[in-house]
Amino acid sequence: MNKNTLLEDLKGLVVQAGELARRLADDFTLETKSDDSFVTSADRAVESYLREHLARLLPEAGFFGEEEGFTNRHARLLWAIDPIDGTSNFVFGIPLWGVSVALVEDEDCRLGVIFLPVLGELYWAEAGGGAYLNGKRIVAVDSEEFTSEDVICYASDAVTADLLSTMPGRPRCFGSAVVKLAWTAAGRVRGAISLGKLYDLAAGLLLCREAGCQTRYLSGQEWRLQHLLSGAALREPILTAPPKTMQAIFSLLDKTS
Repeated sequence: MNKNTLLEDLKGLVVQAGELARRLADDFTLETKSDDSFVTSADRAVESYLREHLARLLPEAGFFGEEEGFTNRHARLLWAIDPIDGTSNFVFGIPLWGVSVALVEDEDCRLGVIFLPVLGELYWAEAGGGAYLNGKRIVAVDSEEFTSEDVICYASDAVTADLLSTMPGRPRCFGSAVVKLAWTAAGRVRGAISLGKLYDLAAGLLLCREAGCQTRYLSGQEWRLQHLLSGAALREPILTAPPKTMQAIFSLLDKTS
């Protein structure tokens, strides 16, 4: 593994995968999974493309992808792939979807790249190396104040009606985990409440961490990436935000509970 070129190679590959998805956006077949979520022929084509080319970059690495599951799951290096995160948005022509790839090594995320093709936004992060959007370093917005105008985003399956009614600020659901996490890292929104699996979250959470965010369960307990390595979905929602903002959100939630 050439660590000096791996990130650059990965960025280029994820952009190519996003461009493939855009080309397929007007010509795909649609199916419904057992959980009633959508999957398209574009999802499958993009994941196959990524697996083929990532295997050339790191032949020893395993895979965990949304459409094809695990391959060589006990490898020390593991690619976590979400070929089209926000498939429903993709299907209906809503531009909030993206391609997400993360490299997990020894229970930690080392690299993460997210591309939002319609918006032309390429995000990437390397553990200990900061977070970037289109070549410019990004830092999440941290403040002890959380006002009624501040935006917090959430996954629709991560919040109950009661929680939504007490959520501070202006709650928004974008329909894509990678969008809400990327925008949290970029300071466009103040925090993100998520559920999901490793391929949904790994790249976005690394991006947020490198932009100055923390992640904890809504119960306040510590969250670790190893909680996702079995391949199962999180059983409890997590909150990702910068430290002062996180404390402000938890305080406001406590006051309304």
